[in-house]
Amino acid sequence: MRRLYEINFFMKLGLAFIIMAAAWFTPDWLAGVALATICVVLLWATGVPGMRGYLKGALLLTGMVMASWIINLWLQGMTTSQALPIAAAMAARLVTTTAAFYFVMETSSPGSILAAASAARLPPIATLVLSLTFGIIPMLREDFERIADAQRSRGMEIDDVAFPTKLRFALARGIPLLVQAIRMAHALSFSFTLYGYDLKHKRTTWRNVGVMVEPRLSMKDKSREP
Repeated sequence: MRRLYEINFFMKLGLAFIIMAAAWFTPDWLAGVALATICVVLLWATGVPGMRGYLKGALLLTGMVMASWIINLWLQGMTTSQALPIAAAMAARLVTTTAAFYFVMETSSPGSILAAASAARLPPIATLVLSLTFGIIPMLREDFERIADAQRSRGMEIDDVAFPTKLRFALARGIPLLVQAIRMAHALSFSFTLYGYDLKHKRTTWRNVGVMVEPRLSMKDKSREP
């Protein structure tokens, strides 16, 4: 599992885009469902953290997408047998897409993203956007889980209750999560100001970035090696 974190961020991002393109250009719903299943199984097999939460979200996404598409296609005059394959194909595409980028987010630390972007000589604003997008989302997910644990400790159990109650308690997480996100954004902006971050200033990287991202540069003098 540790080696997954050391793979170059852009290689993982490119692989995610390839998988997403394969999912959306697959015309057969059976092939789409098979691809989605393979992606989820690979996530589990590689030990990507947070799989329990991801599976819950994927099941909820699948149910919502299939229900909305079936109702929409019914209104257009299609039968259930005609609507089901279309809805299943759309749900499979979304599950495959989310699985691919979930892998990228959960196996890419902000440091590795910054190192890869700096080594690629990306513009500072692009480096900042990539690191924040793929680095902050897992942090917010952890805050979301901590808020849920705090709710459970106060009696707001959301697992064994009716769906309207579950939905109401789930929406109650939104306000503290928003507050935490604002606090995090303020802390980031203060840190950038404190360290003199400037979009016009070109920076280098202290990490050796190639196909794999090395944790640190070697300080050994290779010229003295026999």
